[in-house]
Amino acid sequence: MREEKKHNINRWLGITARVVAILFVLYSCASIGRPEGGPIDETPPHFIGSTPVAGALNSKRTKITLEFDEFIKLEGINEKVIVSPPQVQRPEIKPAGKKVNINLLDSLKENATYIIDFSDAISDNNEGNPLGNFAFTFSTGNSIDTMVVSGVLLEASNLEPVKGMLVGLHTNLADSAFTSLPFDRVSRTDSRGRFSIKGIAPGTYRLFGLMDADQNFIFSQKSEAVAFLDSLVIPRFEERWRKDTTWKDSLTIDTIIERKYTH
Repeated sequence: MREEKKHNINRWLGITARVVAILFVLYSCASIGRPEGGPIDETPPHFIGSTPVAGALNSKRTKITLEFDEFIKLEGINEKVIVSPPQVQRPEIKPAGKKVNINLLDSLKENATYIIDFSDAISDNNEGNPLGNFAFTFSTGNSIDTMVVSGVLLEASNLEPVKGMLVGLHTNLADSAFTSLPFDRVSRTDSRGRFSIKGIAPGTYRLFGLMDADQNFIFSQKSEAVAFLDSLVIPRFEERWRKDTTWKDSLTIDTIIERKYTH
């Protein structure tokens, strides 16, 4: 009886030892990759330079390099990145360590402000913190056009936001332009239906929305959903004034200055 009891105890200890060993191995495996030594990085990459420089004038370069302060990755390039004026031949955009290399395959227009809008496609390589609303600008002429047309695109039947729709401007005001000419300037709606067309010159425009199935920036297929604004768009600057206050101390005003700014 004693020998049998001793045998059972040894057998139980052996099973227990194996179970503990397995649990320990599993826990060890789960613990190997745990980060140590500080809080999680929540800072997106910072843009530190480019070739050509941001805001370059009279630039004819079709190969562009953007540089950031840490290793980056690109996500959703086809859905998020858009070049305006549009390029029918899709540009090559590739990450390379801390850089993004861009090759514009279409010829550039004369005296045009170019916007390469990344939305939130760029993020740091480790934590995936997105660099939101990043856009790179240059001009083939001697000035940068800075006006913006923004809005929200909603489905008419239920007023739900329309995501991923191309929104474009035409300087040609004829109705036929929508079916025969690429947009002059473009943007794309986000998940909330919002869009922002940047780099616009003074003028008069027609505004359209297009689910551009064949990606030619023209309404060329009957299956493509469309939207339009029934009035003309005339972007313009407004001169406004704001008050800036300097203080002698936390209670006493020193000077109030009115400054003019452009809205």
